[in-house]
Amino acid sequence: MSRLTIAASVLLAIPGSSFAQQAPAFASNDTGLISAAIFETKDAAALTVGLAPLSRAALRKGEREVRIWYSSFGNPQYLVIIRQSGTSTTGRLLLWWDQYYESTPASADTRVDNFVRAGYDCGPISKRDSHYGEDRWISSVCEAKVKGSPDWKSFLSEVEAHALPQEGAAAPAEDESQDKNWGITVERKSGATYGVSHYHTALSFAAPEPGRGPKLQDMVNALAANAKRQSAVAQH
Repeated sequence: MSRLTIAASVLLAIPGSSFAQQAPAFASNDTGLISAAIFETKDAAALTVGLAPLSRAALRKGEREVRIWYSSFGNPQYLVIIRQSGTSTTGRLLLWWDQYYESTPASADTRVDNFVRAGYDCGPISKRDSHYGEDRWISSVCEAKVKGSPDWKSFLSEVEAHALPQEGAAAPAEDESQDKNWGITVERKSGATYGVSHYHTALSFAAPEPGRGPKLQDMVNALAANAKRQSAVAQH
């Protein structure tokens, strides 16, 4: 059983920066190097809803996109997408989760589907059979219906204030790349220029970066809370 399959088993049990012209196999960030392997499920989630992985997305001159991925031990995971074009700033919140299987896609566990439907106000669930190495899973994604009218421009400004790139990042230990599946991953693309940063949060294996990971975690959690059904909110 692969490391991702093991991680998925844990997830199902819990309902619940450096810039480069092209995406490299490893990218610098404030905690070391980011392995391309952490994007295997993230890129699959993007493809599930018809989005290209941001590292390979084509943006016109003057366009900018930022994707904030929050991965924790519970489900669903969160993806905030903010796009800027001229003076326009728009955003959306996607809920995503992975359902691993060993034999056929039909054998994938669907309990998280029911949990998400019961707890969040979101649109139809899109699904895609995804593969990476020996891993097989169903990528599931739905767009959350966030209450009110979020100020996406202010949200992005706040993200940038807490997701600044650091220089001189040290290389990680060999097994550290597995830890990077959890926490906050921020992708940025302006025109052809792409960058990525990763931050530990209060729920990561390693200690969080003071004022960064935990702050981004709180911002995304607050946004997601506005998409929860009233019955789910009342239970907390």
